Amino acid sequence: MKMKDALAIIERTDGGFRVHFEEAKDGMLRAGYFPERDEALIRGENDAWILARKFAGKTRCRFVNIYVVDSESRPVSGYKDKMIVNR
Repeated sequence: MKMKDALAIIERTDGGFRVHFEEAKDGMLRAGYFPERDEALIRGENDAWILARKFAGKTRCRFVNIYVVDSESRPVSGYKDKMIVNR
């Protein structure tokens, strides 16, 4: 394994947050995240929620069920109360 690949794995699993969303398209929902797995995670949970709200504001009805997950893609504590339905 190349050193840069090993460092990418280490950085990716070092903690942080991502924003989960579902794209409403052709009558179906497709899950997605940002940042993607090969990108640096968002450092703070509050920062992730701020980005989630901004994303929801610009994508009304197209991207729904937006919430924050941890570095292992598990929803953060209290996500059900904070989830942005966006419909």
